[in-house]
Amino acid sequence: MNLQVRKIAFPGEPDGKRPWTISKHLPEPPSRGRDTAHFKGISMSLSIKLSTIALALNAALCSSAYAAMDQWDSTSLPWGTSTLTQQAEWNEFAWTSSSGNTYRDATPDISGAGTLSATGTPIITSTSNIYSWQENPTSYGVTLAGSTGSFFDVYLRAATLGLAPSTTAYLNGVAATAVQTYFFQNGTQFGQVDAEHEFYYKWSNVSGASLYNFSWNDLTAHTSLDQLAVATVQVANAPALVTSPVPEPETYAMMLAGLGLMGFVAKRRTKNTH
Repeated sequence: MNLQVRKIAFPGEPDGKRPWTISKHLPEPPSRGRDTAHFKGISMSLSIKLSTIALALNAALCSSAYAAMDQWDSTSLPWGTSTLTQQAEWNEFAWTSSSGNTYRDATPDISGAGTLSATGTPIITSTSNIYSWQENPTSYGVTLAGSTGSFFDVYLRAATLGLAPSTTAYLNGVAATAVQTYFFQNGTQFGQVDAEHEFYYKWSNVSGASLYNFSWNDLTAHTSLDQLAVATVQVANAPALVTSPVPEPETYAMMLAGLGLMGFVAKRRTKNTH
């Protein structure tokens, strides 16, 4: 290759300021404007190619390494095909009020009269998740308006990102254990498994209440709550209520007569003994 070191002459510039360049039989540029446009074209072409590569890489990472945000990844519903009696679901979170270190979201995205509360150091992320960025785990509570007069199966469903979520939740003080329905590990964080989880808790044959109170605590900080749903399903074959029968008046009369007869017999035996 015959390389030549030459100066490119631009009109109006002294020799001392002419840039050096290495070229293979590089011809003299006819004008500065044409040369500038040529280099701008190369720069724009390279920039477009790099942007295309970056977008393709980002799309590949999002589709393969991470599940979709703000939508459930598990293919089945905890309650199956049953019709929900009450329901409240949050796919995106936003604080509607706060008191001290307790923050509330009283605007479910899907139906229902429910309120979520998070206590600790929670923040709302750019993806509308609830995340504890300090070293304090977040404590959660949820209320759901219900109805009385029947029995229900009650569900709490959640999706989280980051460190492991709680395996136990409570409904009106009664514990239930999580059933995992989706898991995808993204790596490690602080020496622990960093993953996406979906799971639910179930309480069976619960006597209907005007208000259901759910609660649970994250096991550690750096757990991000992505979605949440609470729901009830009326039980078709509810357990029968056990009630104590009320005696009829005739029954009372017979009881009194029997007691009187027993007293008479006992008195007679005592008299005969003496």
